This record gives sequence, C-alpha cells and structure tokens, in this order.
Amino acid sequence: MNLLYFEKPTRYINKEINSVIKEDKNLIKFALCFPDIYEIGMSHLGLKILYHILNKIHDVYAERVFSPWIDLQEYMKNKRLPLYSLETKTPLKDFDIVGFSLQYELSYPSVLNMLSLAQIPLLWQERLNEKQPLIIAGGPCVSNPLPMSKFIDAFLIGEGEEAVIELINLYREWKISQGRKEELLNRISQIEGFYVPYMGKKTVRRRFIKNINNAEFPTSPILPYMKIVHDRVSIEVSRGCPSGCRFCQAGMIYRPLRIRTPEKILEIAKKSVECTGYEEISLLSFSIGHYPYLMELIDILNKNFSNQGVAISLPSIRADKVSKELLQKIKLTRKTGFTIAPEAATERLRCVINKNISNEDIEKACALLFEEGWLGIKLYFMIGLPTETDEDIEEIVTLARKIIKLARVYTKKFVDINVTVSPFIPKPHTPFQWLAQIPFDEIKKKLDFIRNAFHKSRIHYKGHNPNMSLLEAAIARGDEKVGEVIYEAWQKGEALSSWTDLFDFQRWLSAMEQTGVDLFSYATKNYPIFQSLPWDFIDTGVKREFLVREFERAFKTQKSNECTITCEACGLSCQLKEGKPQIKYEKSFNYSESEQKISPENKITIVRFCHTKLGAMKYLSQLELSNLLTRALRMAKIPFVLSKGFHPKPEISFCPSLPVGIESEAEYFDLKIYGDFKSEYLERLNKVFPEGLRIISAKVIDPQTPSLNAFVQRYKYLINYPKTLKIEIKDMENKEIRRNEKTYMLKDFIEEIQIYDDELCIIVKDSEAKARITEIVEALTGISAKELNIKRIQMYGYKGGLVEP
Repeated sequence: MNLLYFEKPTRYINKEINSVIKEDKNLIKFALCFPDIYEIGMSHLGLKILYHILNKIHDVYAERVFSPWIDLQEYMKNKRLPLYSLETKTPLKDFDIVGFSLQYELSYPSVLNMLSLAQIPLLWQERLNEKQPLIIAGGPCVSNPLPMSKFIDAFLIGEGEEAVIELINLYREWKISQGRKEELLNRISQIEGFYVPYMGKKTVRRRFIKNINNAEFPTSPILPYMKIVHDRVSIEVSRGCPSGCRFCQAGMIYRPLRIRTPEKILEIAKKSVECTGYEEISLLSFSIGHYPYLMELIDILNKNFSNQGVAISLPSIRADKVSKELLQKIKLTRKTGFTIAPEAATERLRCVINKNISNEDIEKACALLFEEGWLGIKLYFMIGLPTETDEDIEEIVTLARKIIKLARVYTKKFVDINVTVSPFIPKPHTPFQWLAQIPFDEIKKKLDFIRNAFHKSRIHYKGHNPNMSLLEAAIARGDEKVGEVIYEAWQKGEALSSWTDLFDFQRWLSAMEQTGVDLFSYATKNYPIFQSLPWDFIDTGVKREFLVREFERAFKTQKSNECTITCEACGLSCQLKEGKPQIKYEKSFNYSESEQKISPENKITIVRFCHTKLGAMKYLSQLELSNLLTRALRMAKIPFVLSKGFHPKPEISFCPSLPVGIESEAEYFDLKIYGDFKSEYLERLNKVFPEGLRIISAKVIDPQTPSLNAFVQRYKYLINYPKTLKIEIKDMENKEIRRNEKTYMLKDFIEEIQIYDDELCIIVKDSEAKARITEIVEALTGISAKELNIKRIQMYGYKGGLVEP
C-alpha cells in the first residue's frame, strides 16, 4: 500500500522502536484497540501498561489497532480490506480477544466503525454461534456499561493489571477445552470486575490493585515516529485523588489513593529515558500537588537527567500547591507548560463543588509563575455547575482579566492566557449523578457571553462544543436504549465523533427521530435522591451514603476535607496515617558520581555523520526524522553538547531536507560532542536505529567547515519509471515548472541527466526558485511523484566540480 496517498503516513508504518513482534502462530492473540487515531491512542498510558503486561506472557501476543483516519477508511471500504493490526497486519477478525479502551463517550461510534471495518458482527448475540473473537471493553466510561451493552461481550470494571491476567488464564483453559462461547462468557462473569451482558445484570464490584508500587509498569514504551499528543515519558506517580471534588468521576472511581515511592519512580525514569531517549518526563497524578515527596522526587530526577537535557513536567496542579521552590525546580532544565484548573471563578461555587482553593491561592500561583519567567498559562473552568448564578459566569471573565494584569506587572510583556471553558456533565458514581445538565440554550448563552467578553482581548478563549457536551451527558447517564441511537448515528456516518470537524449533530438528531429515543431527556433528567439509577449494579466501592452526604453538603455550601487530612468514610480505605500513605521510602539515595553529575570535558568535537533513509523511513518528515535522531543519540549515550538558553537541545544541524516519500542513500547531520569521537558511537547508534536508518560513515570536521545547508548545492537522484514511458533529453528544453505564480524552464533546475531503460539519473542544482524534486520529476515524466520510486543518491558542494560533504 502506498501510504503517500494518506494524511500522516507515519500513523501506519509500524516497526517503531520497542514495538514487540512475536513469530509463533500458536499464541493467544490479543488486539488492544483504541477507538481513535494513532496519535491519540499512543498517548494513552493504560494501553502501554497492558501492552507491556500481555507481551510478557509467553503464549500471548498483544498488538495495537487504532482507527484509521477518514482517507484510509474510505480506501479500505472501497478495496474491501479488513481492519488489521499495526505490528503484523493481522486482520482484527483473526484475533482471539479484541479489547477496546473507552475513555470518552463520543468514541462509541468509532468502536462500531472499527468492528464494521474489521468485518466483525456488531451485536454480541450475532457472535455467539460463530467463530468470532471475544470483544471486551474497559476504561472509565464502562462505569456505566449499559449504552454499549448491545455490542460488547464483557466489560472490565476498574483497573486491568491483575484482571487481564486472570482473563488470559481462563481463556487459555477454555480454548484448550474447545468449549462453547456461552460457557466462556459464563466463566468470565465469575471473575471479579467483569460485567457480561449475556449473563444479565448482577452486582459487579470494581477491580483495583492495592499496591501500585509493585505493579507492572512499562519501562521501554514504544517510541512513535510521529509527534503524538503526549510525546514524552509518562510515569504514574500515584493513583486516586484525595481532593473529593464532587463533580469529578475520576476522583471517585479511581479511589483509594495509592503512590509509588521516589526510588521506584527513579528506577522507571532511568530505564524509560534509556529506552526511548525522550527529552521530557511527565509525572502523572490526578493531584500531583498531593504527592507527599514531590520536592524530593523532582530533585532526584533533576540530578539524574538535567545534564541530558531532559525536563520534568507536571500535569495540572492545584493553585494552593504552587510554590516558588517548586517552580524553580521544574524550570531547571526548561519551562514546560502549566495548567491551573480553578473550575469555578467564585469561592462560593468552588465550595459547592468542594474545590477547596481560594482566589488568593489562584492569584498567588499565577504571580509566582510570571515571576519565575512563565509567559503562558492555561486556565480551565466549567459552566452549568449546581447553584451557578450569572455572577459566577461574570467572575470567570473578571478573574482571567485580573491574571493578565498580574502578568504585565511581573513580566512587563504580553503573555498567553488560554481559557478553556466546558459545560458541566453529571457523571455516574459522583455526588452530582442525580442532577440534570442545564438546558442546551443556557449552555450556549453562557458560552457565548464568555466568548464575546474575550473578543479582541489578549485572552485566548476555547469553548467546548455544547452539542457534544449534551451528547456526552446523555450517553454517560444512558441505559441500553441509548445504544440504539449510537448504532443509528454510526449508520448515518458518525465515526470519529470526538473530532469537532467530523462531528455532525444532525446525524444524532436524525438517529433520535428514527429510534424514538430522546437523548435530551437523559441529559436533562433530575433523579430523586432515593431512586435507584440505571448504573447502580456497578459497585465502585464508594458507598451510596457517602455520595448522598456529599450531595447534601454541596447545597448547604459545606466543604469536606481531603483524604490526607480527615477520612470522610467513603467506603474505601486509603491506608493513610498522618496524611501520608503508608509505604516505605528511604530518603537517602546512594548516587554514584556519574548519576549525580557528568562533568563535560572542555574539548568539543564536531562530527559529520552520513546515514541512509530507506524503506519505511522514507515516510518520516524532516521534523520526525530530527526527533528520532536526537532521541537515538540519548539512547546510544552519545555525549552530545546541549545548546544554551531556555530550551536546551543537542547541538545538531541537518542537511537540506527531503520531501516525505523519497528514500536516500546519503543523508548528513553535524553533531557537537564532548571529547574525542569514538568509532563505537556508530555501533551504538546503529543498534538503536530502526530498519532503514543506518550510519554508514562519520568523520571529525573543523569548526570552520561550512554548515551543510551552506555547502550543499547539488543533489543526485535516481528515479524508476515505467518502461512504457518514453523520455528524451531534448524534451527537457521546452518543459516548464510554475511556482509562486512564476514560470521557470525545467532546464534551469537540472545540471545533468542520464536516461536508461526504466531509470533516470539526474543532478539537480540549487536555484532561486527552490523547486522540489517532486515538482521537477513530475514536470519531466508527466507522472505523479507518488507513483514513482525516487531515491537521493548523494549531495554535493560545488568547487569547480562536485564535492561530497
């Protein structure tokens, strides 16, 4: 398949660094499916964890499957190609187990679309009597599995690290016994944490692991070629949140609070950077400010990684946890992004939702950020919260304006203040689960007010699509009937519904009309607090009495304490003592000198490397290639020199770039290193590089040597073309290229040309017009460059003749 016809071909080329390939055909084949495109799915930590755990099992092979983008979807439909895995291109229908990660309600149509593309029946009843894979699903959305219960064989409620191994053991036994599918489903329903629609509703208790410090965690995650959403090492430092925000589903369904020790995190970080070469480590937590050893941890990581140019970043942090000391530690290598989530702009409303921070906390945090040199902050708010008034909405604008004034005081510069506003969505298993979402017209009115208030200001506003929010609320609170609407919306063309530019609300309205199911009623329904809810058969471990008590406190404007201060008796034991999780942590670390500090030698050497870019590597853009090379340098432990300034990077410069889709036998880059160049560096790099990239030579160059971009002026290409095509050199005289509304003669770009039976060898020279090789070849042959095999053979400088770099 020629990937040049599809947007971002690196989504599909496979064989990334650290991906797993197993050859044995007698394995249990497990497809890890993410119902969104590659760069979204590859950012999801849960997928990486399960990929690691499953592939450690000797007779299991886990592969990844993502939703194709719309261009490849159409191609597959037209060619009747089934959806297949990334690693081995195995059709999804040939897997034993197909597992979907459900992170967002609007991804549900994509699940149906992927099953359809895979040529797998959508309804679980249709898969009972056929040799079809077992379709399972997990993730936060399955805390209410009913909307997708028509399509999924089994739902895993809760955390999967232990449960997935139990499932594999059961499946292995069933497969050997050659039992019926009904028997398999029956036995799965007996594993704690699994809801099986075939077996009917029964109480299902959420699974969670008690000690994440000892839990499996990937230290050699797959290194994507393309830039993904979260393109960095992500380390989960804790799971669960002690804050008790009443709107937050994650804060309820990921209880209790559990942490990893700094020693364990350092161990994971070292191995992960060594295996990926990433330049950033992100410390993941629902509330990173509550991690009890945060300062020590950042110190430990900085000591180990700052000399490599690896920065430490934090997710959104509570304003009351921001301190000058923390910011100075974070920015030691470079300043990463910063998000503060007030959720509501008034202290009264934050008391209702139990977000226990003050306006003073928010303003102080922002002032500290500006004082420490941050020139951009993201602020996150919600509208439509219980008891909200017009004043609460107006205060969002007032608070944002106050913060931008603070920025001018501390920075004397214009800064980027990004305000994101989303409608409140009542979610199952939270204290607000009984409440309706505010009417659609009110949502739109409030979002319009905020957007208009920021119009023509230096505050950047981003509001969530109210139609999407309404559907998210309806599906989150839905029952089995909602599945009918999801199916009809998919039938009408909904697939990647979470993408704003692909989302079509009219399809959903039409689906509601056709099914007679009113999604609006699910979103805007208030439940009496004593009434049972559709999802009550899912037991998260959090007591109903606790949720009711928090609901009542909200409307009395009463705060509840954090778990780290006082136990509020939610039903789960956090095992806290004096506000800290009971887990052993040795505060003294025995560093070797090399771990604490690598003293660079005074001598700096410049090395010019020559490498290939063949096969699938031709699909990498120059930026993707650059990122891969710099990460490979870190993996190969090459002692590169870091640039100065706010964003230190390896001091590396590249030759003129190639268009995507063109191979090369000789690409170059110059690198500054400390000390003398050692031949073993080539071996180390080639050991790290994927197939198609290989260092073929390296030499030390004088610091006065012209840069590659300044030196290179000629490019030699070999082009394969159909034998039926007749090309003569004389034809070149009259052919033209049109660029930027100007016309150029083709001969002005070509210095030399040789024609063979089915190959052209041309030397292209630099010119004022800077024509791409693809334009030149298309003008010369009359054939799209996508249909030709084009390879760059060499590059040259010109000093009375051609000279290689």
